[in-house]
Amino acid sequence: MQNRVWAEVSLEAIAHNFRLLSARYGDVAAVVKANAYGHGLVPIARACVAAGASRLCVATLDEALSLRKAGISQAIYPLSALLPDEADDCVRAALTPFISSPEFFAAFAQAAQAAPLPAKCFLVLDTGMGREGLDYRAFCHLRESCPPQIEIAGVATHLSSADEDDLLPTEVQLHFFKGVTRDLEGEISVCNSPGLLRLGNGGFSRAGAILYGIEPYIGALAECPVLPALTLKARLTLVKALPAGATVGYGRTHTLARDSVIATIPAGYGDGWLRRLGNRGFVSVHGQRCLIVGRVSMDQCQVDVTEVPGVAVGDMVTLIGDGITALEVSQWAETTPHEPTTLLNSRVPRYYPPPPAPGHPEGTRG
Repeated sequence: MQNRVWAEVSLEAIAHNFRLLSARYGDVAAVVKANAYGHGLVPIARACVAAGASRLCVATLDEALSLRKAGISQAIYPLSALLPDEADDCVRAALTPFISSPEFFAAFAQAAQAAPLPAKCFLVLDTGMGREGLDYRAFCHLRESCPPQIEIAGVATHLSSADEDDLLPTEVQLHFFKGVTRDLEGEISVCNSPGLLRLGNGGFSRAGAILYGIEPYIGALAECPVLPALTLKARLTLVKALPAGATVGYGRTHTLARDSVIATIPAGYGDGWLRRLGNRGFVSVHGQRCLIVGRVSMDQCQVDVTEVPGVAVGDMVTLIGDGITALEVSQWAETTPHEPTTLLNSRVPRYYPPPPAPGHPEGTRG
């Protein structure tokens, strides 16, 4: 059976990217939260482990437990705040949570009383993100009152603006973090992808977007040639001629200025394809960029293929890939570069092609 829309994910590219980041920046954790930014949680985690990853970062308890169920024994760090009633499972699965609240710390300490060894965690210090993280007073209190069944393995923070041109807010955050942690023992974890690229390593870094070959900001890949790992493809389901003056899609937001050939792609926001791409985004058809015309609907969108000869039903089109990057798609949609892949849902199957055979034209890539 042929798919209507699908994603091809290169595990070879993921492994290449992890090895490159580790060689350049030292201790790097692979961030595989949100279904590995839409690339597939377990396959990506296994590829990173095979490439040498000893640390994996997730957002939720369910993600962490899925990795343990898949047989992954490496250190797993839930980055987002967990609920107190998730502490027992966190201890049983030997997770190392990033703790942002006294409530979870207390629940974690209670759950750890029955553990054979001290349960490890990181305390998160809020240095200006205003999201996860303890304020200075709570941070100091938890460190000073830490019970013996808990090992505070380190301190972390999160950079709010490392992907912006103005790095002053980031410098303020770092100054505060260094001032608080200067005399503390244990590890630190500071940098996300943009922080890693712009500031270098700060303890162990959390490589998210950059691990997948996604530029977190314009120009990010100039100094770090990672490979894009995901290609999003579809097959055309309709090709039809429409006269000048005809309108396309809901709300009649696009009126044809000439006699045109309009093709239908069976991908819409029901698949995670961004609705804001209507009348502003492009796809690649036979290697040529074609404008998405009209609104993206739940299950499909239309593109103008008038200038592309020989387009027919069943032809393959590329939505991400073939020169169209996730960053570029995000710019058309006026959103973050993380969204175009992360929003792809379970209706879009992922395939993991084997690496090209030696001597194949693609075998020299990367």
